[in-house]
Amino acid sequence: MSDFARNLDWNLLYTFMVVVQNESMTKAADELLRSQPAVSLAIKRLEESTGKRLLIRKGNSLAVTPAGQALFERASEIYSTISRLPLTFEKAPRALAGKITMACIDHVESEELDAHIKRFFAVYPSVELEILVATTADVIRMVELGSATFGVCDGVIPKGLTSSTLVNERYGLYCGADYHLAGQTGLAPIDLRGEPFIGFTADVLGGSHMGEVTAFRARASIGQYVRGQSSNVHEVRRMIECGLGIGFLPTHLADPFVAKGSLFRLPPYEKEPTAKVYLISNPAIALSAAELIMLKDIQFGEPAKQVDQETFYR
Repeated sequence: MSDFARNLDWNLLYTFMVVVQNESMTKAADELLRSQPAVSLAIKRLEESTGKRLLIRKGNSLAVTPAGQALFERASEIYSTISRLPLTFEKAPRALAGKITMACIDHVESEELDAHIKRFFAVYPSVELEILVATTADVIRMVELGSATFGVCDGVIPKGLTSSTLVNERYGLYCGADYHLAGQTGLAPIDLRGEPFIGFTADVLGGSHMGEVTAFRARASIGQYVRGQSSNVHEVRRMIECGLGIGFLPTHLADPFVAKGSLFRLPPYEKEPTAKVYLISNPAIALSAAELIMLKDIQFGEPAKQVDQETFYR
């Protein structure tokens, strides 16, 4: 074993990964529940161990150097392998069991996904399912690191992940029933400029996950002043209903509230922006038998068939 591998503190690699994903020492410190100086010291120690500059300051954020990018990619592979080691210990010949973890953005409705889940768990009742609701960035991160079997999210999917479109969600622009624009007819997008905006946490103008909804805001100069935000669609709706500002919501979720009179629809009334919601997975991570079978069902339409783990691993 080389001196580098023997002397390396593996906790430094994990800290480095979190810093790279957050592009910020401060945000990484918040996530790791550590102080910012402690995180900075960890990065300094890692750079001393590797003998390479790994991060550089770029405006208000951090960027990885070529050496840092290479280390990040290898560290991610190592982390995903280690984090999933317990799954490799469950290959005894018995009925297929284990746990599947789905990371998902808030309140995605997909009859297709529900049908796959129903079919799989009818065949494999001993398998457990955990659904974690998170932001787009966190869903992608969990899939990259192997802490989730697969993810359901919108946004820009990294090249290293496998993705397929699960659903196209239409978005409308709304205000609360007591908002000063409610009830007005003949409005155009230009009339909405300067209005306070309620948005989703990942919906940042110029952000890494800018989609059609954010692009529409940019073109129409809407939502320059963000008054409220949340990663939870119901909390975004609550703020809009309470009159804090205008905001986009999936039309299928907003329609019942428009019908009861607590929301009012604003333009555009046609050619609404849409957001693709993807099912994503990481082909680089080692999956359990249960996870592989479920992914084949969802991604390739291969119906789950009852097998035991010994048969599967032959």
